[in-house]
Amino acid sequence: MEQSAILFCGAAERCVTPPLGRNIPQCMSLNLSTGVKDDLYTHAMYLESDGKAIVLISIDTSGLGMSFSRRVRKAIGREIPVSEDAIMVSAIHIHTGGPQLMDVFWGQGRDREVEELFFRETVAAAVEAYRKRTPVTAHFAVGHENRVSFCRNYRMRDGRILTNPGRRGAPDIDSPVTAIDDTLSSLLFRDETGASIAEIVNFACHPDTIGGKEYSADYPGELRRRLKAENGDGCTVLFFNGCSGNVNHIDAVRLTDPDFRYPKDHYKVMGQLLAEKVLSMHRDSEEALTGTAVDFAVRRFYAERRQPDAVDLAWADAVTADPAASKVDKRLAKELYALKKHPKRYALVEIQAFRIGDVALVGFPGEPFSDMGLQLRKRSPFGRLLISELANDELGYFATEPAYSGRVYEAILPSAVFTTDVLDRMIDTAEALLTSLTKPKRGTRA
Repeated sequence: MEQSAILFCGAAERCVTPPLGRNIPQCMSLNLSTGVKDDLYTHAMYLESDGKAIVLISIDTSGLGMSFSRRVRKAIGREIPVSEDAIMVSAIHIHTGGPQLMDVFWGQGRDREVEELFFRETVAAAVEAYRKRTPVTAHFAVGHENRVSFCRNYRMRDGRILTNPGRRGAPDIDSPVTAIDDTLSSLLFRDETGASIAEIVNFACHPDTIGGKEYSADYPGELRRRLKAENGDGCTVLFFNGCSGNVNHIDAVRLTDPDFRYPKDHYKVMGQLLAEKVLSMHRDSEEALTGTAVDFAVRRFYAERRQPDAVDLAWADAVTADPAASKVDKRLAKELYALKKHPKRYALVEIQAFRIGDVALVGFPGEPFSDMGLQLRKRSPFGRLLISELANDELGYFATEPAYSGRVYEAILPSAVFTTDVLDRMIDTAEALLTSLTKPKRGTRA
């Protein structure tokens, strides 16, 4: 039996906290930062085996666009020996980061100075990760955590579907609309001395537990701090947010208790709880990876975008005429008018898949609903699967029924730019990519 090739890993992180006075894009309106709860970081991991290499990047930002990720991938490809297609740049979707790394975000302008900061430090982190590469063993652990994430869309007793109905609506809830994916996964890399040098943690929940005007990496930042305290400051932790388009931290049913309140520092509670679960999973049930193969696959296709219809425009007219309408609805209405005047017909959709031994990672370029992740897990040829949303691009929500018919926030234009047939195509593509990674290539070793 042929011996497995050696797996090499290197990882690095760089601080990317923007200057104060920059926009924290909450509720689609200007929200200038006044302080720092905790610093923001960009994280990079380099993996190599038998001549194949991949680079995985996790950035503390709400979203990033294709122009930014392409620029990062091209720059990294010039600096180190890795294919641009083998690089994934993901946003963890924190709602208390700096300006989005996108050309346009809901009418807000591009902040080129902040974009340059993130670009420069992200490329530097990837180059540093490559230079720090060392032989490693990889260990996978998986569990389920259902205490901190919940479907935020609820079917009410009168048949409506509401997003986060709040304390007033809580008594009228019938049930959550869809199941969520509460899988918590960790892939930990140890060097030849047994020291932990890098870790990937994958969990699905909106990091929007904090409001205000101070920068913070929310619960993923707290999770990383706890894991580094246990594994050593030299261990770089990459967090990849799973399919969390319709998942957040609020258990609306629990709000029927008038005495219940979420604490101000709930993000710390969440991060600590998830970190403790990860640590216990590795203590009790971690398993070494089978094989050391590193590989990647990618497919791109153009998909037709939805266009504003009569129902959309009538809704926009009603919102515009209503002085009590929310800021979010008013911004959505403006975007609908803009799309009607200047249609966007197609969007490029890129799906990536990676193999690390017998673990696979899929990247989706937007915010998929939780049921997309559950479907892919059922169809994946890999039993050990990680899923990252907001990989390389932000194409909006990938909503599923009954969100469309219920016209919830995540399923109306311009929040969701595709119809459900594109979602099916994305899952089919991801499954095909994963299947291709299970087939041994000529001259390679498992």
